Amino acid sequence: MTQTSRSIPLSAFGPDARSVDTEVLDSHIHHIEHGDGDPIVFLHGSPTSSYLWRHVFTRLTGRGRLIVPDLIGFGDSGRPDIAYELDDHIRYLDAWFDALELDNVTLVVQDYGAAFGVSWAARHSDRVKAVLLAEPVIRDIASADLPEPFVQAQQLIRTPGDGEKFVVEDNLFLTQVLPGAFLTPPAQEDLDVYLAPFPTAESRGHLIKFPRNLPIDGNPASSVDFLERSVDWLKTSNAVPKLLLTFEPGFLLTPEILAWATQNIAALEVRAAGAGVHFVQEEQPQAIADGVLDLLARAEGAK
Repeated sequence: MTQTSRSIPLSAFGPDARSVDTEVLDSHIHHIEHGDGDPIVFLHGSPTSSYLWRHVFTRLTGRGRLIVPDLIGFGDSGRPDIAYELDDHIRYLDAWFDALELDNVTLVVQDYGAAFGVSWAARHSDRVKAVLLAEPVIRDIASADLPEPFVQAQQLIRTPGDGEKFVVEDNLFLTQVLPGAFLTPPAQEDLDVYLAPFPTAESRGHLIKFPRNLPIDGNPASSVDFLERSVDWLKTSNAVPKLLLTFEPGFLLTPEILAWATQNIAALEVRAAGAGVHFVQEEQPQAIADGVLDLLARAEGAK
């Protein structure tokens, strides 16, 4: 399946990067890739796209088969008529991993990309080489550990009617919440790339699902359950090296979740990676790229 118009500039990923559409289920997932060898798969979260990984991607060219997809409904991937719940994303990602026949995968994941990447790893443990986590969605978050303006925005978004107006009609999740999760708001030309796939209220309808599904104080229970399904693998996957990067001040990786990860995730190294809020790929790409290289060295050494 081809797509003639692109929202993501391929040039941002280097001169030899390729743009690929892969048919999955009733739609397609778009990805950008470069190189060959064992795959290094980068997964983004809400409400971004593959573009978020461009600076990490270009720092790793020549180090493997770099592959960065857009989640279904995001970036240049398709927009099937689905509910866009967490399990819907998993269905399409599972089909994409299978269509590309990806094995010996190093996962580099952030935000919901972490929830989905860990879920895939837990169910395909024989296909995973290593995992790097940055600002991940991996556990229920206590509202007391989150910035009060964000908690207030979450309450608004979860209110029927008010949430639709905030996210879908007035586009404030993209234009206010997104820029606020950087140390320095992104340049307008970069923000425009993140905004480009969602020019109308109709195109933004599904964007409300990710913030409403963020597990805060045990709600929604379905998201807590989704994350809980992967905990046994996280605790027992001693053969899969993992690296968790921390940032200051950070955002989703609260002290409570960091403590849980340190106590419960097998083969985990925790490393401070410098200043950053949530979209740390824009803020600390070199630290993330260095982390990937060190993780690959650990994986090779463990063989």
